[in-house]
Amino acid sequence: MNPLMKVVWLWAAAMALGPGWSVWGGDLSPRVSDRLELAPPGAVGFGGWIGESITTCRRARMLGQSVPDLVRPFAAREMEKWWRCEFWGKWFTSAALAYRCEAGADLRAKLDEAVGGLIGTQAENGSITSYKPGAELKEWDVWGRKYSLLGLLAYHRLFGDARSLEAARRLADHTLAQIGPGKRDIVELGMWTGMAASSILEPMVLLYRRTGEDRYLEFARYIVGAWEGPKGPDLVRKALAGVPVFKMFPGPDPTKKGYMSGGASKAYEMMSCYEGLLELYRVTGEPSYLEASRKVFESIRDTEITILGSGSSWERWCDGRRRQAEPVPEWMETCVTVTWIKFAAQLLRLTGDPMYADEIERGTYNALLAAQKDDGTWWCHYNPLEGHRVPAPEHCEMHMNCCVANGPRALMLLPALAVMAAPEGPVVNFYEAATATMPRVGGGPVRVEIRSDYPRPGPIEIEVTPESEGRFTLGLRIPSWSREATASVNGDAVEGVRPGSYLPITRLWKRGDVIRLELDFETRRVEEPGRSGRVAIMRGPQVFAVEKRVSVPKQGMGRLKAGPDGTVAAEAVADPPAGIRMAIDVPFDVGGSAKALRMCDYASAGRTWGPESTFRVWLPQPLDLENPLGGMAEAKP
Repeated sequence: MNPLMKVVWLWAAAMALGPGWSVWGGDLSPRVSDRLELAPPGAVGFGGWIGESITTCRRARMLGQSVPDLVRPFAAREMEKWWRCEFWGKWFTSAALAYRCEAGADLRAKLDEAVGGLIGTQAENGSITSYKPGAELKEWDVWGRKYSLLGLLAYHRLFGDARSLEAARRLADHTLAQIGPGKRDIVELGMWTGMAASSILEPMVLLYRRTGEDRYLEFARYIVGAWEGPKGPDLVRKALAGVPVFKMFPGPDPTKKGYMSGGASKAYEMMSCYEGLLELYRVTGEPSYLEASRKVFESIRDTEITILGSGSSWERWCDGRRRQAEPVPEWMETCVTVTWIKFAAQLLRLTGDPMYADEIERGTYNALLAAQKDDGTWWCHYNPLEGHRVPAPEHCEMHMNCCVANGPRALMLLPALAVMAAPEGPVVNFYEAATATMPRVGGGPVRVEIRSDYPRPGPIEIEVTPESEGRFTLGLRIPSWSREATASVNGDAVEGVRPGSYLPITRLWKRGDVIRLELDFETRRVEEPGRSGRVAIMRGPQVFAVEKRVSVPKQGMGRLKAGPDGTVAAEAVADPPAGIRMAIDVPFDVGGSAKALRMCDYASAGRTWGPESTFRVWLPQPLDLENPLGGMAEAKP
């Protein structure tokens, strides 16, 4: 039996056996099972834009990374500040996901080298840190331990390596010896009201599931209890009470200079804590943990996430959704984009609500794909709505940056989310060209082949090939942005197609059955939520931008021509300029005459990372077509 078939068989067997069984490295089964399961390792391969980005990233960032450079800070132990301690774990968890997508001897050698190197720095007392003696527990030390634990556990999950699990145990036990009741209070350690340190909640729960040792679960419970203390972030109560994330912590006076730099609501660290809370929900079933996470997700979506599917200013929540036309400094950190996608993925798995897949798709096709350099060697730190993109700065006197290390984590997660597994059958979330071999309870595996030019307009064909005939349900996500959609199987129409929902197709599936899905790819106008009067252009999940290399000036002041329902009669450009994935000609009304302004997809805009590819998303009305990039205010702190 080949490795993939073995995984498929084991997964199906575990599903058939029901609660109490798990195939992943002997994990304890959770009290709450996921509604949707990640695709098995190696099950899904992309062939479109996402696939190209993954291939580029794998070659340049995963295989191109110097492992000794990442290990050296742990051997030196010379720091009293900074976050060198996170780089190994961020890169390693990205590389582990890349290996999960596609195994290979070259990447396996990198993973082996990285784990061996890190374990080689572990002290007798179990510590793994870049901080010097006497400086442990300061600033980012516990945050770094989180990433070391996540990496060690990822390696054990992939390969069943006892050495890495023992190293994780020893590091966790060292942490438990220092922090907890009668010791140091975790919410008084590190940065951002204890959120950075207490995000170690996630690997502590995972370690409990891996080992069954109650002390790790008790420590996880202690962390959540500490949040409610007088100095804690109080994340559960505030979320349940509906407090907007920007107002969860003290911030600057909005009437004074510096408002848009955000307050103490550090976006990335906060979401990391809720990711851990959801892992704790899986093993305890405490309903308030899920409800708090869902409510805070909705708060972020409704008050912070921009049209690009990300948010934050200077890495903090900033009431940003309604301030998209303002010159906001340091818009949309890539680490925030990554964690937003990961947070949504956790909730998608637990609830099966396609709204979370919609948010993952929007963030992916705009903020995430825009952030990686064309050759995959580097990432940007921030994603502006206008201006130009710049490379992320090097951090901590290393040739590394938090977002460069972290960006690939979201990218490499996407294949596991593209087609997922439910008890009823496979569920298709993304529609780029791809193939997936998925398990099926009570039957052999099912091969799903997606044929499309997505996200370009056009029909999507999905060929379903079960190993043997069988009755099961195949689910299709109908994106909320598609006002109309139709589906058929072998030419026969399927009823009940509704935007923003999953379409279940239950039938006796046979080899060669073909689904045809047609979505509404009409270009549409989007009004800026802050009521500035500006407009943006979207088609499908993609945002379009005016861009210096693409948008040829035209004479006159024009207003976007849109129908009463907001649709725009834009035309696709057959041969866009080099470096531009997609371009459209958008009509503007100039004194009763129509003039077209060329725009490109946001992920292509600014790809030179310099002023020669300056871009703009939100367009003033009327717009000076002769200088569509004019009048942009530079963001200032």
